[in-house]
Amino acid sequence: MGFRATPAHQADHIMVAIVTVVIGLFSQSMTMFFFIGTGKELKDKSDQNTDVVQRTKVFKSKVFPAATYSMAAIMITFIMGGGVGSGKTPVWLHNALAAISLLLFARAYWVEIHAMQENASLMERYLKDE
Repeated sequence: MGFRATPAHQADHIMVAIVTVVIGLFSQSMTMFFFIGTGKELKDKSDQNTDVVQRTKVFKSKVFPAATYSMAAIMITFIMGGGVGSGKTPVWLHNALAAISLLLFARAYWVEIHAMQENASLMERYLKDE
């Protein structure tokens, strides 16, 4: 879509960018809230079990930086895209930032999926309906 962003297709590019940024920010922030919520619930249900508390901290220490960096990258890319539209930012910078955003999102999803799998095993153990 970005390479088709000629003046005739610029509006399409902007709309796709807005939707992509909103979905990207929403997905990462909801993932962070998921780990905050399940971490608190796991700590409470496990009676502050030291192993559980430590494992939830490990999840957060992996997920939160990855999610934050990917959100920052996509916001910077979007903002720089506005600079390209106004002629104040070079196209190559926006393209490089778009590639970096894709890589950071791919990394974030990889980290999050593995953390969710480990978190699910804790949830199965401590959050079963009684």
